Amino acid sequence: MLHTQKDAENFTIPGGVEGVLYPPGPDDQFSIAVVEQDGIYPQQGWSMNDVCTETFYMLEGAFEVDVDDKSFTIKQGDVLSVEPGQKYRVRGKGRSVDLITPAWDKKQNHILKDDEV
Repeated sequence: MLHTQKDAENFTIPGGVEGVLYPPGPDDQFSIAVVEQDGIYPQQGWSMNDVCTETFYMLEGAFEVDVDDKSFTIKQGDVLSVEPGQKYRVRGKGRSVDLITPAWDKKQNHILKDDEV
């Protein structure tokens, strides 16, 4: 199965995030997004997935990623996975490839306000 860049869907998220999301892999086992960020995601609060694991592979730059009560700095060549049920937020300037397993489904992602965590 080949997906070219023309198959990918562009997206923009408030807070300085944009990228492309490629069509899901076989049997919706995974999705791949290429993300460019110069800011913070989410703009306020925390993001949390019910089902998907998000694995970030840093291509360039650096992200400061808060996962639950821990903070990680990821730089070029680093990999960080955020599992379902973990709240997270990402700050910084860089570019990453994000592997999402199973395939991305926006319905399973929630933005939590600071007073909800």
